[in-house]
Amino acid sequence: MKNTLGYALICLSISTAFAAQDADEYYQLPLEQLLQVTTQAKAQVGSRGDKRNALDAEVPIDVISAAELESSGHTSLISALAALVPGFNAPAPSIADGTDHAPPFTLRGLNPDQVLVLVNGKRLHQSSLLHNNGTVGRGSSSVDLNIIPLDAVSRVEILRESASAQYGSDAIAGTINIILKGYGQSSQARMHYGKTSKGDGEHKQASIFHSVPLSGDGFINLTGAWRDRGRSNRAAADTEDGGRINTRFGDADTQDGSFLLNAELLQGDTTLYSHALYNRRLSNAGAFFRRADSEQNIPELYPDGFLPKIAPKITDYSFSGGAKGILSDDTHWDLSYTHGHNDFHFYLKNSLNASLGRISPTSFDAGSTDYTQQILNLALSKKIGLHTLSYGYEWREEHYRINAGDSASYVQGPHPSAGGSQGFPGFGLANEVSQRRQTHSIYGDLNYRLSQRWTLDTATRLDHSSDFGSTFSGKLALRFRPTDTLLLRASLNTGFRAPSLTQSHFSYTGSYRNSADPAPTLWGNFAVDHPVSRALGAKDLKVEKSTHFAMGLVFEPAANLTASVDGFITDINDRIMPTAYISADSVPTAKSTLKQYDIDGAVYFTNAIKTRTHGVDLRLDYSHELKQGATLKFRSGYQYSKTRIQSINPPSTVLGNNAENVVLDSFSRVLVEQGQPAHRFNLRSTYSTRSYDLMFNLNRFGAYASTLDHYKVGFAAKWTLDAELAYHFDQSLTVALGGVNLFDTEPDTWEDSGYPRDPADKVVPYSQYSPLNFNGRYIYMRAHYKF
Repeated sequence: MKNTLGYALICLSISTAFAAQDADEYYQLPLEQLLQVTTQAKAQVGSRGDKRNALDAEVPIDVISAAELESSGHTSLISALAALVPGFNAPAPSIADGTDHAPPFTLRGLNPDQVLVLVNGKRLHQSSLLHNNGTVGRGSSSVDLNIIPLDAVSRVEILRESASAQYGSDAIAGTINIILKGYGQSSQARMHYGKTSKGDGEHKQASIFHSVPLSGDGFINLTGAWRDRGRSNRAAADTEDGGRINTRFGDADTQDGSFLLNAELLQGDTTLYSHALYNRRLSNAGAFFRRADSEQNIPELYPDGFLPKIAPKITDYSFSGGAKGILSDDTHWDLSYTHGHNDFHFYLKNSLNASLGRISPTSFDAGSTDYTQQILNLALSKKIGLHTLSYGYEWREEHYRINAGDSASYVQGPHPSAGGSQGFPGFGLANEVSQRRQTHSIYGDLNYRLSQRWTLDTATRLDHSSDFGSTFSGKLALRFRPTDTLLLRASLNTGFRAPSLTQSHFSYTGSYRNSADPAPTLWGNFAVDHPVSRALGAKDLKVEKSTHFAMGLVFEPAANLTASVDGFITDINDRIMPTAYISADSVPTAKSTLKQYDIDGAVYFTNAIKTRTHGVDLRLDYSHELKQGATLKFRSGYQYSKTRIQSINPPSTVLGNNAENVVLDSFSRVLVEQGQPAHRFNLRSTYSTRSYDLMFNLNRFGAYASTLDHYKVGFAAKWTLDAELAYHFDQSLTVALGGVNLFDTEPDTWEDSGYPRDPADKVVPYSQYSPLNFNGRYIYMRAHYKF
């Protein structure tokens, strides 16, 4: 930590050394230069009142502009934020079933489902996919940020603070509020093309944004986007298969089509508003290769072996509509309805069901998962002198479904081989489920101005759910400005995350064939209320509850220089995790239960552990006006966050003497405590003139650890550098050339870490946990035209 903290402090010292203009000097500027002055970023997240300066808030907030997202060189929102925001982690999964096609992200080293995502302040639905393999985010369902086209985004606000007292479940690690482009935007078209230095991973993207101004400040904004991301492959040669590269380890081959509407219409004192989103994704990625002589293969169908390909079709749509206005007593009101849906439909290509023999199909419909969310919200807010009182009511319904696939995708045929489609056995009739949850919430928020320099912000929320009962959350935040250049802040709040319907009701079964046993053996991931899970000690899942404390300061010695530091501690009780694989070998006391249900082993979800995450955030913003209208800007950030397991919840006695290792095995411990980098540093610099912009983005991804054969393996920290030169031919046309990871930095391989492996395992060179994409250097061009 000392080295990286030193880098951040050096950058702070260098930037502070620049002579800064006093704010009063802006009054002396001519109109042409005054129009180019940039003010503090505004943010609405974390407050029920009007948006305010992000740096003047009681809690830490990052604001990422549309220009920063565009010049990052990335075509997806997740990748762009991972490049720009310390503490935002988005590893690139591969050979991880559905996770390859809808990757998760995290904040502050916590879980993907402990982050709340809003669009224009309205909750965005989660994906129905459960990340169920050995990736960061295992055992969770997350929001798929990549369904939102970059051209529709005005800014992204990231609240680095627990906010359950304001927004409800999930907002433990933080809240992301995506603000869509509104009034006064220019219509524009954009094209992007790029590929890696190794010649693969080709990216093609085209988008158009059209804005129609209406009377007053009304508008209708339409965004259409198409993105084609070609696959990349970093798998090594298989020495046991003639030295050929037969596996795909890299980005999935993905095509996205997106449409987004954002509109406001003024009707007297009332504003009608809505935003709607539709995204359709076709994706294709490989599973593990099946060699020609494998018992999983049928040589008559695949004489040279085969690579099963998981090719899901994913559909997301969302709609929010409402009205807002001001009553006669100056009470602001906002009534809205939100509907969101995700359908994740699994298809298999180039596969087979070995238990069906030669008559097996080679393509399968493996079933689907669906998630639907509906929200009705009434929010009221009133100024009382210098104070603001906000309160409201919210109703939310969730619906989760698993739908069976074709029978050939899961059936056990007459041949003594593992049943089901290879690569991903389909959901069977026994896995089908349809479960709903309704939650009613009332909330209140009081921003109280104790004096001109002291502000107290309080919030409370009571949620009552149809399945887990009632939960109360509270927040207390204090802001003190002893001088005009210094702000001190502290906050204490409680939060919660309801167990997702996927965690409570996910069910997935399959079979494998042990070479020592001629008959296939069944295994399963069972819902917590399934008889197998109950017999093995499962109980209904409880709510995860958190306590968050933070203290920090913001120092603004000049209008163009701001530095902030915030420390935090987050305790989470009853964190939900999947158990280790419960078999007769690992848990002898479970042998009779497993035999009774004729299965080899089982996994279920449980409230497993208590954790503490502590850390510090440093931020620095500096800008300097140069001659002839040129501007130099620096933005740097550093985050340290470390999670420790404090205790393991008492496991069921059914699991015997080894129960704690079943609830928390070595794999899960390393994933929670060291699977994500504790340190992350970012320095972004931009030099802008009327003719061109030159951007450099320097990142340091900290060290992390993974597991292999139950052994912990460490991986070193890495530096990367991105750069872009954008030339403005006129006020309408901009053409840019850039590179991501210009020095072609690669994460450590397993061998680099010093861990020896069997030659058969070397086809996969990198850990799934790598925060650095393993594609290497990526070069791109983009064109941006306003009309």
